[in-house]
Amino acid sequence: MKQAIAAIALFLLVAAADEPGPGFEPGLRRVPASPGPGWPKYCGTASMSGTPTGHSPITAATVTAMALAWRTKLNGPIASAPSVLRNRLYIGDWGGFENELDVRNGNVIARANLGQTHAPQCNPQTLGITSSAAIVNGIVYVAGGDDAFYALDANTLAVIWRKPLGDNSASGGYYGWSSPTVAGNRVLQGVASNCDNPFVQGRLEALDRFTGEEVAVARFVGDGGTGSGVWTSPAVDLQNRKVFVTTGSGVDFFDGTGYSIIRLDLATLALEDLWKVDADYATWDADWGSSPTLFSDASGRQLVGAGHKDGHYYAFLRSDLASGPVWSAEVALQGEVPQEGDGTLSTAAFDGARLYLGGGNPPNSTDPDAHGSVVALDPANGTVLWRQAFPGPVIAPVSTVNGVVFAAGGNLVEAIDAADGKVLWSYRTDSLIYGGIAIAADTIFVGDLTGKLYAFRIP
Repeated sequence: MKQAIAAIALFLLVAAADEPGPGFEPGLRRVPASPGPGWPKYCGTASMSGTPTGHSPITAATVTAMALAWRTKLNGPIASAPSVLRNRLYIGDWGGFENELDVRNGNVIARANLGQTHAPQCNPQTLGITSSAAIVNGIVYVAGGDDAFYALDANTLAVIWRKPLGDNSASGGYYGWSSPTVAGNRVLQGVASNCDNPFVQGRLEALDRFTGEEVAVARFVGDGGTGSGVWTSPAVDLQNRKVFVTTGSGVDFFDGTGYSIIRLDLATLALEDLWKVDADYATWDADWGSSPTLFSDASGRQLVGAGHKDGHYYAFLRSDLASGPVWSAEVALQGEVPQEGDGTLSTAAFDGARLYLGGGNPPNSTDPDAHGSVVALDPANGTVLWRQAFPGPVIAPVSTVNGVVFAAGGNLVEAIDAADGKVLWSYRTDSLIYGGIAIAADTIFVGDLTGKLYAFRIP
């Protein structure tokens, strides 16, 4: 995993100077407890479909008129994706703050300092919050920039409970990359190392939603062992009560269940099935970069897929991972450093008909300016239906709504026609984009490494 983040600090050198943002609002209004239109968690849904909840008027016809609604500067670079429910947005920054904003105007309503992790052997040496929040019934769940996982009041960001998940000192190695998924009364959260120096014991925690107490745990390397971390985020099949995760690298390729896509029982987190990449990959940092996405094809097969640093997207029967992929599609060229255009870290979106995902340097490309791309895939067989090139690698998850695909490569945000891959709208932010694009009603939201959060709205 460490190669996946080694180049980030270089990009931070281009961060712009602080600019005044909208005023801090001391007055608060109670956040509605009931679900509503928005983007309440990383990749939108428990299945990681990259789609919003509720109605959106954004279509291929209306997105062409999208314009900047507001821009707010936060306290550090933004590498997480926004989470949105009704008129409230929640997002972390590398200054260590979880922020609550008014989606209508970008005003900051509340901030909670959830700490930072400092590790001089890692690059960057200091990280705040990368995890994206899950919002459920007036509570915000998110991994802090420190050693803990938090439940926060959605109205005030006051701490309801705090659960330490590891030692985030330079010698301890823990950092909270993963974004949570809430399933019933459980919060599912991955545990991984900061930069693999040192490794920590990889695991998936199930925490009681109301108390933070551990109710189940899946360890992906034996007690006393390290590696096989979950630095991606879990996908949950609520109908069949299953959890899917991808695991990272370790000290020894053959130790534990690293480098794998895994199915767990939701109730117990017992490991039921897995597929591990070929042993030929033992010589390089060949872990999974993207989170799993649940989808189905026209025949009704229930599938799960994820992108890998080897540049391929792999699809499996959810009921039979061990038999291997039912298909694979080459999205990008293989490599260990996604920021330089290697492989794919981008989590796929699924609109019920097609998969959409991003990656680095396109295979067989003759365009010297194409260092990333987004592709549409047939969920039945992985056929590439179209490819849209980007000037930088597409690292962030892809999002989609009503026939429009949103993606970011480098500092370029594009709205793409899901039918044919043509660009409908675009905008260049002030720096690179690593977090995903959230869609809520008539607006999309995205942050960049200068610490600016942008809102774009259709009229």
